[in-house]
Amino acid sequence: MPDTRCPRCGGPLGERPARSRLTSDREVFICTTCGTEEAVREAHGQAPVPFGEWPLNT
Repeated sequence: MPDTRCPRCGGPLGERPARSRLTSDREVFICTTCGTEEAVREAHGQAPVPFGEWPLNT
């Protein structure tokens, strides 16, 4: 069974996870809140939060 926690924030992944914009293949699933934050950061020309700063990847 896949992990049900968002690797970006540690919260629940939810029923309809988003795909992280951090990778070109978009194979990393994150919760919709984090997906929205990534989209907003991208729209404002801000860099994404690096993998090394994601709580479940440290």
